[in-house]
Amino acid sequence: MKKLIINADDFGMCEGVTRGIIQCHREGVLTSTTLMTNMPYAAKALEMAEQYPNLGVGIHLVLTCGRPLTLGKKSFTDENGDFKKLNTYPDKKAIVDPNELYEEWHAQIELFIQLAGKKPTHIDSHHHTHLEPGNIEVATRLAKEYDLPMRLTDDIQHHYEFAPLIRGFNGELKDFIQFCEEYLNKEGIQEMMCHPGFIDDHLYNNSSYAIPRIFEMKFIRSPEFKQWLHDHDIELINFRDIKKR
Repeated sequence: MKKLIINADDFGMCEGVTRGIIQCHREGVLTSTTLMTNMPYAAKALEMAEQYPNLGVGIHLVLTCGRPLTLGKKSFTDENGDFKKLNTYPDKKAIVDPNELYEEWHAQIELFIQLAGKKPTHIDSHHHTHLEPGNIEVATRLAKEYDLPMRLTDDIQHHYEFAPLIRGFNGELKDFIQFCEEYLNKEGIQEMMCHPGFIDDHLYNNSSYAIPRIFEMKFIRSPEFKQWLHDHDIELINFRDIKKR
């Protein structure tokens, strides 16, 4: 049977996004999410997730949004001590000092464990920064240290089943189905990334991706999408179901 992880990024970014993700799990087909531990709603998001034990919660490592947890880092902070925005890097590739990055991402994982009382289900990152050259070595080191699967586009983490990321979507069922038919006709695991959420003040003022989150919520909760998954014998799982090789 084909298996699909539907993961919502940006859990804990703000109240609107957090509540939207919870609703998509409760009423739709969302199986997984990833937490931004440096954001203001992170602790509340984990508190809410405790009510839904079937929702897998991983960590969304952050390098380009908000403030870092560690102090004195020069390679990825601006004059105010905030993370540099993605568009300030050459070619929008946030490649930074690996030692500083390790300390920051290690601190983010440790804060997750402190808040949740357990490890995250897996690792991914905001704007896919963990997949950039140099950063991928730091992320892989952390994945091995914490014994966690990680979002990948290539199979480099050989001790876990490979669940390649297919892509996000724009909320149009017909477009998503047309795209997915190319990927989901194979046995094995795939991950679908999405960004559902309600729009609140924080999201509106701090994210360039706001209004489309409403359409993603509609899609994930739609009876048509649920029926399509059922008709194509696709089993919904989360990263807790990824097996070691």
